[in-house]
Amino acid sequence: MTATSVCNVVKRSVATVVFLLLATPGVLFAETVGVFYDAKIPQIKFAADDVKAALESKKFTVEMLNLAQLASPPYAHKKVVVALASNTAVTGVLTAEGGTRPTGLGEQAYALRTTKQGQVSYWALGGDVNGAMYGGLQIAENINFDSYGAVYNSQESPAILKRGMKLNLPLDERSPTYAGSSKGASYKKAIPDVWDMTFWVSWFDEMARHRYNVVSIWNDHPFTSLIKLADYPNAALQDLKGYDGFSRTMSTDEKIVFWKQIMAYAHSRGFEFMLVNWNIYTDGATGKYGIDENHANPATVTYMRKSMTKLLETYPDLDGFGVTAGEHMGSATDPQKEQWLWNTYGQGMYDYAIANPKRKLTFIHRFHQTALSEVKKYFASLIKLPNVAFDMSFKYSSAHMYSTPVPKWMGASDIKGLVDNNLKTWFTVRNDDIYYLHWGDPNFARAYLNGFPGKGTYFKGFYMGSDGSAPTRTFFSKNSVTQGGLEVQRHWYLYMLWGRLSYNPATSDSVFKNYMKLKYPGVPSDDLFTAWSKASSSIPKITELVQKTLKLDFHWWPEACLSHKGFITAAAFSNAGVGAGSALCSIADSSSNSCGGNKSSYQLADEIEADAVSALSIANRMSPAPNTELRVNIDNIKAMAYFSTYFAYKIRGATYLKAGEAANAKTALGTAYCNWMTYTNLMDAMYTGQTMQRVNDLPSWHSMDAEALKDFTSNGGSGAPACASMAGSAATAEKKGKAFVQSLSGTQVTFFLPAGGKYSLSMFAGSGERVAGMTDAQGKKGVNVVKLGKKLAQGVYVVHLDSQDASTVGSIEVKK
Repeated sequence: MTATSVCNVVKRSVATVVFLLLATPGVLFAETVGVFYDAKIPQIKFAADDVKAALESKKFTVEMLNLAQLASPPYAHKKVVVALASNTAVTGVLTAEGGTRPTGLGEQAYALRTTKQGQVSYWALGGDVNGAMYGGLQIAENINFDSYGAVYNSQESPAILKRGMKLNLPLDERSPTYAGSSKGASYKKAIPDVWDMTFWVSWFDEMARHRYNVVSIWNDHPFTSLIKLADYPNAALQDLKGYDGFSRTMSTDEKIVFWKQIMAYAHSRGFEFMLVNWNIYTDGATGKYGIDENHANPATVTYMRKSMTKLLETYPDLDGFGVTAGEHMGSATDPQKEQWLWNTYGQGMYDYAIANPKRKLTFIHRFHQTALSEVKKYFASLIKLPNVAFDMSFKYSSAHMYSTPVPKWMGASDIKGLVDNNLKTWFTVRNDDIYYLHWGDPNFARAYLNGFPGKGTYFKGFYMGSDGSAPTRTFFSKNSVTQGGLEVQRHWYLYMLWGRLSYNPATSDSVFKNYMKLKYPGVPSDDLFTAWSKASSSIPKITELVQKTLKLDFHWWPEACLSHKGFITAAAFSNAGVGAGSALCSIADSSSNSCGGNKSSYQLADEIEADAVSALSIANRMSPAPNTELRVNIDNIKAMAYFSTYFAYKIRGATYLKAGEAANAKTALGTAYCNWMTYTNLMDAMYTGQTMQRVNDLPSWHSMDAEALKDFTSNGGSGAPACASMAGSAATAEKKGKAFVQSLSGTQVTFFLPAGGKYSLSMFAGSGERVAGMTDAQGKKGVNVVKLGKKLAQGVYVVHLDSQDASTVGSIEVKK
């Protein structure tokens, strides 16, 4: 090698080193940040660990330090402090470094502070340990979004103190959840997860980050799986028995240790832990020791009372128990039901609470059949105890939370009863709408949460969940990204929206956009957020329109348009009434122009379709790689858009049917079928079907295609309709002698009429705003050009063209 060659090698080596120094300074010269916290407090340690992970993702070196090391000597580097606001040693250092001591922090509240004396430092100070945890999680989030560059000086308190989840879970094949069977696939699949500590650790971690703080496990008769009674040694279920070959050797003592660990872990993430049941069920104990499900059997009463007391003795971290009057209680009268509930669960908790006056407990009595005055009479002794909170629970949206934003199922007499009897109620918020689709509309969630009545008086909190599904791990995905993962992770955006907005409904949309930017850097987060919101917005509107009739979970599962009797037809839609509290006009009243000031079903259909078209236009511009989480979500957005468009046409078709406009009904239902097929093709590519708990089974996502087609053929259609979208199908339409929209610019719309004559044209922006329209105008044969009254902005528009020859509706885009 020559001297010149050696010199060149050296030059190249130096250049390479210089490039590395410039390109990756965080790797070679990582800046140190100290995280100060009390590792003995699990909630604070959890948040501090998230702060550490966030800092390390930004290439900082992290030192995890005890709070005692904070004051002396002064720390030389940047720092993050997670602590209680009541810790005067911590707040003393805060003020010495120029920070303002927070005041007035209550339950679950936190303050963020930034100091710049010396190195920049972040402080998360909680009104209690849960508040400190939420503050620390907020600091971690801020670092993930903005690294270490921003300034935070704020305070935040929960708008709703009790933010919960409702999980209907079987504990065993012999210990089922509602309704006394495990027909549904999700219930069968759930049993191994219920007894898997790794599931619960991941579940509580995920949901704590979303700010939930109550979990309620709903099971018909949990006692035989959770306790052992000396007087009833054979009542406890031995080992574990599930479905599809699942079984496990597990003693009762081991089961008790397991559930003690779960309840303790729930507390370590800020959760209250509740059990709720229906009555009367004695699964696993029936036929033993004279026990049966007869309300008049004293042997059952004694067993249930002892079970309640033993449950509380066994689990020191169990926070409460809930009951229902009326389920499976035979011929008992309302007073007899209340007497039975008091003699069993009420008396059992009373016995324990008297003996343990320092332990705080909650007893939840669900609204079902008995007047509140009767409830209060029978449970008077328990209500008087200072260590027991006696609450009610009400199905706030019946079985469908994705419906009317501010429902009115709770009547004035119910509210008066709560106020007169000085009782508070939980709202059971039932999601028997969405099991598959990835929903995400913050506007609806805010309206719903802000609309909760009784805040400051009779409202206690809420728990959200379904009776038709046990969402543990995903078992029905056809992609490896979500298959086998937690359902709360697959639906991360849905759960984030409801958790974060229930803590603070004013949480900015920028938070959710930042999460999308962090998770999916390959697409514009603003676009993804908009498409997701618009695609999701129709689901509540559809159910709201028909919920008076399709009220319960077995009446209506929107995703598959199914009930316990089968497919919901357009004719069924045409006879359905609107949900309680809705300002919509029913299909029947819309068909006769009797809406007054309410929004007609025609207007609702236009609004739904406009949002769907806008969402689809945005989603179609995104091309994520296959089998990625982003691809899964984009495909779900597309599926929701076609689902929405299907129902827009189904609503139109149902309204035309009611109005006696057979030809228009046929056309609308034909277009509905075309969108249904696109929807089910997308769903079938993503998901398998499953056996359902509360409605007819869905063997596959094409199981209902024939029923969707029958909506068309039973209303005048013949065969399968030609399924071509309006945009791009002009030549085909002209050859077939059909009306079509040819083009749209900022100033005019061009369309084709095969025979001329009268026509009507309506145009809607992606926002749902009507931007143009004319009725009974005279057109000529061939191409027609209509000047618009105002210049249209760039975007996608829904155009409705009706003539004597044909009716066509579709989307078309105005470009620059």
